[in-house]
Amino acid sequence: MQNIIFGLVSGSILALAAVGFSMIRQTEGFINIAHGQMLTVGAFLGFIFVNSLGLNVFVAGLVVMIAVGLLGVVLALIVFEPVSANGALAQLFTSIGLAYVMYGLIRVVFGAKVQFYPNLFGRRFDFTNFNVTVGELVIVGLAGASTVGLHLFLTRTRLGTWIRATASNPELARLRGIPVRRVSISVWFVASALAGLAGVMLGVIGNVNSELGWTQILMILAAAVLGGLGSIYGVLAAGLLLGLVMDLSAMIIPSTWRLVVAFVVLVLVLVFRPRGLFAKAERKEAA
Repeated sequence: MQNIIFGLVSGSILALAAVGFSMIRQTEGFINIAHGQMLTVGAFLGFIFVNSLGLNVFVAGLVVMIAVGLLGVVLALIVFEPVSANGALAQLFTSIGLAYVMYGLIRVVFGAKVQFYPNLFGRRFDFTNFNVTVGELVIVGLAGASTVGLHLFLTRTRLGTWIRATASNPELARLRGIPVRRVSISVWFVASALAGLAGVMLGVIGNVNSELGWTQILMILAAAVLGGLGSIYGVLAAGLLLGLVMDLSAMIIPSTWRLVVAFVVLVLVLVFRPRGLFAKAERKEAA
């Protein structure tokens, strides 16, 4: 039971990070490897706001979301937009280069030393077969609230409708008068903000270090492919499922093999269901 609790917590964080990754993939049409470094930036900024500036962790999380969201928009405009005309492959390699540049800057600005958030939610509730901290409950609750908020945003607002239309068919959306550039900027902000929030959550339950982005982008990529790159809700479900599988596997094999387990699951799914577990069937278009 304890491993299920751990899996729900890590899966909730992974789902938030992966859904932002998937939104960029759907609307921009390329895989953004630099997304993992946005988590690292969020984790370090949260550490500074809480540990050095003494901000409440919830206030710090909100400030981090805004800051990382704006950083994502700036990088989109000055790095990705100029190469967008060269196709998805050029943007992919640009994202890899950006990830390395951000990694170097993170080590210069924040250092390579492992940092720990103060014990913010230390109270623990003990039950017969498991225990849970207030922090773990808060993380799962915030992840659930963020998911509901994202769903309402995508389904109940005009901008959300534009985002879904652009993700489905960018050219048709442009022809119908949808402001595709505004949609793109909004997606970059929301996706990066979610990555920043996920980074703070990771820091609260673990530690912050400069290698965080490289580890997380592999799991994010696994969750995105597992859920189906064309399904945001599928990616959410896959992130939660993958977190559970990785932590339940610790009952049988060492926890250091968590990432290996994630990719074994991914390979098995790709063999039997190449488009992902939750991918929707493609609609046939008339000739």
